[in-house]
Amino acid sequence: MTAPAPSATDATGPGEPLAGLRVVEVAFGISAVGAGLAASLPGALLRDFGAKVRRVCSARRSALDAGVEFGRVWDRGKEIVEVDETGDDAPATVATLAHAADVVFLAGPEESIERRGIGCADLLRANPRLVAVRIRPSVTALGDLPDLELLLAARVGLLTQIRGHRTGPKFADLTVAAAGAGLAATAGALALLYERAATGRGGWAETSLADGLQAILPMIIGRVENMSPSTTLLWKEQGPSESLAYRCADGEYVQLWFGAKGAYEAFLERMGDPPSPKGYNDDMFTGAMAERSARWAARFATQDRAHWLAELAGAPFRCEPVLRPGEALLDDHVRQTGLSVEYDDPRYGRVTALGRIGVVTPVPDPAPNSAPNPALTAEPPTTTAPRGPGGPATPGRLLTGVRVLDLSAYLAGPITPLVLAELGADVVKVEPRSGDVHRSMEPMFAAGQRGKRAVAVDLKAPGAARVLDALFRWSDVVHHNSRVGLAERLGYGEPTVRAANPRVVYSHASGFGATGPRAKLAANDHLMQALSGVEAAQGGARRPPTFLVWGAIDVASGWVSACAVLAGLYARRVAGGAGQSVATSLLGTALLLKSGAFVAGDTLVAGPVLDDEQTGYGAAYRIYQAGDGAWFALAVPDAVAWDRLRAVVDAPGLPEAPPPPRTDRSGAHQPAEDLLSAAFRTDDADSWVTRLRAAGVPVEPVAEVDRTGFVARLVDDPVSRQLGRVASYDWGARGRLDQPGFPLRFGPEPAPGARRAIPGLGEHTAEVLAALGFDDRARASLAADGAIPAEPQPATATV
Repeated sequence: MTAPAPSATDATGPGEPLAGLRVVEVAFGISAVGAGLAASLPGALLRDFGAKVRRVCSARRSALDAGVEFGRVWDRGKEIVEVDETGDDAPATVATLAHAADVVFLAGPEESIERRGIGCADLLRANPRLVAVRIRPSVTALGDLPDLELLLAARVGLLTQIRGHRTGPKFADLTVAAAGAGLAATAGALALLYERAATGRGGWAETSLADGLQAILPMIIGRVENMSPSTTLLWKEQGPSESLAYRCADGEYVQLWFGAKGAYEAFLERMGDPPSPKGYNDDMFTGAMAERSARWAARFATQDRAHWLAELAGAPFRCEPVLRPGEALLDDHVRQTGLSVEYDDPRYGRVTALGRIGVVTPVPDPAPNSAPNPALTAEPPTTTAPRGPGGPATPGRLLTGVRVLDLSAYLAGPITPLVLAELGADVVKVEPRSGDVHRSMEPMFAAGQRGKRAVAVDLKAPGAARVLDALFRWSDVVHHNSRVGLAERLGYGEPTVRAANPRVVYSHASGFGATGPRAKLAANDHLMQALSGVEAAQGGARRPPTFLVWGAIDVASGWVSACAVLAGLYARRVAGGAGQSVATSLLGTALLLKSGAFVAGDTLVAGPVLDDEQTGYGAAYRIYQAGDGAWFALAVPDAVAWDRLRAVVDAPGLPEAPPPPRTDRSGAHQPAEDLLSAAFRTDDADSWVTRLRAAGVPVEPVAEVDRTGFVARLVDDPVSRQLGRVASYDWGARGRLDQPGFPLRFGPEPAPGARRAIPGLGEHTAEVLAALGFDDRARASLAADGAIPAEPQPATATV
């Protein structure tokens, strides 16, 4: 069976960074609903970078995927090879394809992979140039888990980190663990390909859903000895409670955002609301906004959504529609920027689906004899920053020797250079003398700054251009996430950078894309949740949207950009040093996280629907409350497990086959849900979990914990620490910091790892500038002009 080929508007060609590479994507026993992005996203991203992808999967679909069409988008353009994963042909097929491949991704239980002789080590013995990436089943101190995201989310306490329409845990519609594992696997493969292009040798990497969850949620997973107001807000509490989404007269919703300077004041004036004495943040954190919000809700309810979108367009604040998954694919901006494409599907005819979210373009070298400045190549000193397990890294591993200039800010932008630093790159972060805008929002800042050297520069001051020019010449990668047009005004637009260093990989991670009607608008995680369908889906059928205060889209966007930069570095290496231009966007990543949805003709095909009580997708995949008030998660992947369930639970009337996930937008409960809910109320949760586990039914008690308990379950887990999932180091006034480590492990030699903890403001300014050739006098002149901070004078020696 072969998946539909991409349309002409979405085709890849010889100019693509991975053109000519052969990729095999193996997915055995993986449900699209339960963990689909982990096993489908790597191949999809490499496909879009030009590789030829073959997907080897089971001919039998999971019962959880009945009626779910995610694969029609995720597997578009891949050659599909269906096998009986329990038969002899499955391992033979994988081994044969992997022998001729450049990259293989392996997802599934150990009995389908390692125990059948097709693990990473087995395949590398037969093909030493192979890059093999394993997406393993998750393991924590509480034991192994199958690849079903609901069970992992229940175990770690994520289901209690959602503000919903009722008390207690809520089902998590956004599959952050699967997305994180898929992005980590992609980054691992690309880093190993980059290394292979120099050494000729392959290697392996591994990750899991447990790693992926922490990779996408560093904003809310952190612990320090000495709390501050911002760390308390996100690492002890669950963040701001006001979602700023309002129901209009037609039943549709709009999402507000006040992130720009003066936006809140402008909105109050437009709505005729009294001015705020202390501003937006004070109103939000003191509860004063609750009273205002009630007035705004009444006002928005008087007109249809179209009226408000037109009425409030062009204002300093933002008002965007809250869309359902897939609806944004028909938006003019999304179409014009290529984030949605049309192609012919053999079942649905002409469909509209997600297009390419990362574009890497080769740039001709106008000056063949130019070369980056070789300065600043010495290894920086080792500090107390965490290293991956397994001892010191082999010199030249992965990105060792790659130099990255980080001109990004906020949360989404800095994640990309952090990923590169963890892979061995030397990253120099440039920020204003007043500091990155997120230094005062410490959880967001900490999430993306490990492993960097910090340089403070006022880019508007005299002499700043000389500093930037020297940094451009030093860099292999220049990365930023500035709003369209700002980089050009501040002196780091692509033409300026290329004039200094034609061979650089220039990466711009924009909000809405570099072109199109919305290109110059500000963007953030909250607005993207509204436009992509994330908060509408999490709200549940016929319910208001639920905003996830997780930063997941921001962080995932940083990973997407990192994957594109890695593809650019690989293309530059194999093309003899040709420059590369990399473009990604926050909107593209947001759409990726709900990319299983598509439009067929005039029909939206969106996938499973969360019920109005936010418990799950149907009888076989949801959370249940037992008789003692405690909750547990049930995930029944096939008819065998359903038969076992029916043998344990006395619920006359249960159907013989597991009901498929609910796809009706009404969200009506399935009869089997009501039968099971009633049965489970007859005993306590521990009893049901014990009995169901003994029968071989996938089930997990829901950890009902506050934010502190959620963080502790992750950073104190001894298995997670052993596997390197936790990074711990000193963070100045905050004391010891525990946060998620890097979600990849490499072999046969260990990876370099980030060399530093979070840097102080301008901590390495003198060190970096001196290595670039700015002597004491030059640095003093820059300081006198206000371009850099004045250097502290050495203390007077005493005898």
